Amino acid sequence: MLLSLSSLSVLAMICSALGALMYLGLARSQDSERGITTLAVGGVLHQSGWFVWALALFGSADLLAWLAILLLLLGQLGLLAGTRRSFARPAVLGWWAALIPLCLLAVVASLVQAISAAQAGLLQALLLAPLAFQIGREAFQPGNDEEWSLPRYLLVVTVFALAGILLCASLCNVFGAIPHDQLVQVWAVLACAISVVLPYSYQLMIAHRLHTRLTKLVRYDALTGLLNRRGMEEHAERELHRARKHNSSLGLMLLDIDQFRVVNQRYGYGSGDAALKKCAKKIREIAGDEALIGRIAGEEFCIIFCDKNSHELRSLAVEIEMALEALTIEHGDFSFHLSVTLSLVKYGRHGNQFEALLQRAEEKLQLRKGHLRGEAIPEGAITVAP
Repeated sequence: MLLSLSSLSVLAMICSALGALMYLGLARSQDSERGITTLAVGGVLHQSGWFVWALALFGSADLLAWLAILLLLLGQLGLLAGTRRSFARPAVLGWWAALIPLCLLAVVASLVQAISAAQAGLLQALLLAPLAFQIGREAFQPGNDEEWSLPRYLLVVTVFALAGILLCASLCNVFGAIPHDQLVQVWAVLACAISVVLPYSYQLMIAHRLHTRLTKLVRYDALTGLLNRRGMEEHAERELHRARKHNSSLGLMLLDIDQFRVVNQRYGYGSGDAALKKCAKKIREIAGDEALIGRIAGEEFCIIFCDKNSHELRSLAVEIEMALEALTIEHGDFSFHLSVTLSLVKYGRHGNQFEALLQRAEEKLQLRKGHLRGEAIPEGAITVAP
């Protein structure tokens, strides 16, 4: 080894102290994030365990070493609960909590010398490794409420590596492949690496989650979950580029809820919000996942359909209009129906840029609203047909 065992012990103590500060800093800066407090408590206990374990190397104190294992175990239980809570699952430990009395039994067996030093090392690994695997499994589950990212990969790889190295090194020591001194050195190196990498992984994961959330707030409407004006523009430009490249069709539908201000004034803003959310849900059901749907103004929705011909667009327009007008909006003591007006434009025929298509759709929408109010439509004007 390039470093002596005493040097590795000091380095492990320094790394564990730095890791504890990272967990405390995470809790202080992101205290409103779910699971952070539990993660911080578990993380500090975990780092304390590595600190005590490194301290025990100076005196070869078995009791102090087992105290370190107990702290590591408590810390991993806290990290497991915090990880579950962080991914929006109940922070339930279940039978994993039974590892605590098992650890106490192992301490007693070691102190009365019922097991050898190699067997004690294997027991310590068997107590810590399965729990580390479970933490990685919780972060690995595909049902988590966020997409895979580099920080999440780093977290999973770190805890899996911790479990794998603990088990492999301890088994090799039991079967005589490596002496006990080298096993202790492996644990010391592992303590240095895990004490820094694990809290850093959690910090990166939380930071990435917050960045993703902020990015979504910039591009999505908080009330309906649909794209907002900015998000719609960005996605529309990509679809228009694809349509130009592949010479494919693209249609834009603009939909406006009639007299929406009256709805707010008569039934309250809560009723108006309920109407917007229900309309957004119905539009999403009919338009499908392939369509781009956005709320670009207060009561105005924009829908972009790709690879749809004129007949399909007209059919979708009629279906959406009839479905929205058939909706019953219920909020509090009020129940009411809505009327909507929509217009259709097609890429190429009415414009080649999003702003041009949107402006043309707005003009057709106003023409149709005027027609519904009984105003004369200019000769040759077309409102619904793309």
